[in-house]
Amino acid sequence: MSRTGEFEFIAQSLAPLAAGYEGAFGLTDDAALLAMSSGLTVTSDTLVQGVHFRNEDPLDLVARKALRVNVSDLVAMAAKPHAFLLSIVWPETVAADDQMRFVDGLAADAHQYSMPLIGGDTVRGGDRLVITITAFGEVERPLRRSGARPGDRVFVSGTIGDGWLGLHADDLDLPDPVRNVLKDRYMLPQPPVALIEALRATATAGLDVSDGLAADADHLSTTSGAGIDLQLASVPVSAAARQWLVKQANQTDAMVSLITGGDDYEMLFCVADHQVDQMMSAAIDVRIDVTEIGLICDGSGVRVFDEKGDIVQILKTGFTHF
Repeated sequence: MSRTGEFEFIAQSLAPLAAGYEGAFGLTDDAALLAMSSGLTVTSDTLVQGVHFRNEDPLDLVARKALRVNVSDLVAMAAKPHAFLLSIVWPETVAADDQMRFVDGLAADAHQYSMPLIGGDTVRGGDRLVITITAFGEVERPLRRSGARPGDRVFVSGTIGDGWLGLHADDLDLPDPVRNVLKDRYMLPQPPVALIEALRATATAGLDVSDGLAADADHLSTTSGAGIDLQLASVPVSAAARQWLVKQANQTDAMVSLITGGDDYEMLFCVADHQVDQMMSAAIDVRIDVTEIGLICDGSGVRVFDEKGDIVQILKTGFTHF
């Protein structure tokens, strides 16, 4: 049997197991709606040492990131964080001090996001740390990936590419303060929780940017059954990322790296033309930067255009486990 990709595996092998449960949405979204009428949505993410974080990463920061990537999925559904479950496999050699450091980090973010821990499991075994968090959010009408329509304008929150640069920060020819900023963005993503109400009021479709902007745009395109045209020059980048960009020989290739790197945990979302002003005003009110980067169009797939209007060829759109 030939090996399938991650998303093909989900669609072909796992999605049938969700048949009959309306709130699972065929496993096409960032989270599921419990019992459809309960007002609770649920998501789960697993972080594996050596895959999603490095052996040397401080465990308090690892714990905080583990919770934040789940918060990001809740934001993607316009759901307010509610509570979470934790299941963790400690390596045989873990020290008690490291365990407490993990707990301290988790406690800090549980408090920040008003998300109490309500259960889970903890065991010891193997040679690496494995963390699974199942997070619950409150929402009556979840934001889906499937609602984009031709004419909708495409926006992204925050900046793109810092997470990927932060992962590689030690190898970058940048001053230490700049590298530290990028490392912080990699280890401590900032899911735009304050944007939830604006998304509920104005967005037609959305998802979080975790696999890479180009890849996640493709997920949105596929689920909505529409095309997406993105303007590469419009993609927002941070001051730290710009210091890296100016050192690169080919600016287009460098920008492609930023939009395919992943680990941004920002929101990619669509807004109908008549609601753009309302959305922008709401974003300003909560001090979340949002940037228009493209347009939903007829057709399928994602096209990325450079400043000259030429289509940029992208061979690998983002991160995948398979």
